[in-house]
Amino acid sequence: MSDTGLTLSSEYASTTPLQIRIDTHARHSEHHGDPVHAVLDTLELTGSEAVADIGCGDGRFLAQLVEFGHRGRLVGVDNSTAMVAAADTVPGVEGVLGNAGDLPFAYDEFDRTTARHMLYHVPDPGRALRELRRITRPGGRVAVTVNHPVTCGRTRQLVIDHARGFGLTPAENMANGVNSTTLPTMMSEVFRDVRIHSFDNALIFDTAAPLVRFAEALFSFCGIATDSPHRGSVLAAVTTDIEAWFASHPGEVWRDPKGYIVATAIVQ
Repeated sequence: MSDTGLTLSSEYASTTPLQIRIDTHARHSEHHGDPVHAVLDTLELTGSEAVADIGCGDGRFLAQLVEFGHRGRLVGVDNSTAMVAAADTVPGVEGVLGNAGDLPFAYDEFDRTTARHMLYHVPDPGRALRELRRITRPGGRVAVTVNHPVTCGRTRQLVIDHARGFGLTPAENMANGVNSTTLPTMMSEVFRDVRIHSFDNALIFDTAAPLVRFAEALFSFCGIATDSPHRGSVLAAVTTDIEAWFASHPGEVWRDPKGYIVATAIVQ
């Protein structure tokens, strides 16, 4: 038996799982990291540029630009109506419903274009990269971020193992093979002078509750739909395993390696 209908749209129909994952990375990273500044450092903004963030989620990246005093046009694009609605509530940000393979913008419309932690979700990443180039003016910059392979693999594998016990498997349409090892070559096929900045880290948990919360936020990617009849049973099994691990490893932390790259290119 397996669940059907798991899609990227179903995962992002609500902002809650994304919010949990973002909060977890902010609170439980082994080393301080700032993914927003990691991207901003490569964009070299002056404050007046027109910026498009493709796969913007709830718009928090653009919201930080507003807080930093950015004066130029800020557009967030997502294929989730819930995410676009959230982005659209940010003062100074325009939320646009669209997909990365067919962006609703003219040639050379933006000075800076970003695609942060989303390229591994699109059906045709090469086409998406060409679209990023198309809408970015010559001399403008494109920044793309993707995770390392098997990022947070320890927690994900725990969930997958329990999901498989109920006949569930990761949904094939939730992710493709784009990661930090494959992106540089893909970028080089579309852009010249691609520069790679790598960031390595890990999630660290010293108690069970936040790890259980994070694990549940990965359920869709592990084949467990929100309306799955097995969801409660899988969550109970995952919770039992995590609590048992902490009980049998007093004073130890659950460490789950992670990391990402920022690939930047100047449009010729």
